[in-house]
Amino acid sequence: MEEFIKEFIDNNASAVFGLLGALGGGLVSFLASWLLKKRDYNLRLWDKLLERRIKAHESVIAVALEMRVMVTLGAIEESGEVARAPHVLRSKEDFEQWFTRFTQLTMDGTTWLTTEAKRELNFVQDYLVTLHQNLTGIPSEKYQPIGQVIRQDFIDLSSDLEKKSFAFFGKEIRQLKLSNLEEWHKYKRSETETRLKKTVLLSQWERIGKIIAPEK
Repeated sequence: MEEFIKEFIDNNASAVFGLLGALGGGLVSFLASWLLKKRDYNLRLWDKLLERRIKAHESVIAVALEMRVMVTLGAIEESGEVARAPHVLRSKEDFEQWFTRFTQLTMDGTTWLTTEAKRELNFVQDYLVTLHQNLTGIPSEKYQPIGQVIRQDFIDLSSDLEKKSFAFFGKEIRQLKLSNLEEWHKYKRSETETRLKKTVLLSQWERIGKIIAPEK
């Protein structure tokens, strides 16, 4: 049997090697085509994921910018600056509506954010929850005066949130990978508490208390 095969190959060497070459070429072509299709699929899939990530970071940046929009109060402060307050604190209704939208954003888009942006967003949420709790029962006309006091908080928080979110466009947008969901999505509790205590809202609460309940 072996001699027959050897004789067959000797007599038909060119045909055998031609057939093997065709089969090899076909196999290489198939593998190359499969790899290209797989690569194309992965790129199209990443395009869709990237769109979600871009949209999530753009939404956070938009909210951060909203926090820096101020409304003038028609007066001059002791420092000589025009008295201003965050636009979202013009009234109780305005703040409630904006706070609800902010909360919805943190629920819908955080999956696609970088870990750094996610942590900063959660810190801002902690601040806003604290503010919301402290404003419970406060009449609407007190919101602007309180907003005047904590104006710098909104400026600082929005600036940090914008920077952390914008960093995605300068670095991670070119990396074909998602953030690790196993990484903790909030700052350490001690860091969060320290930062909150340094805010005007908590460090100057006595001043805000006088606005809420002025001395008689």
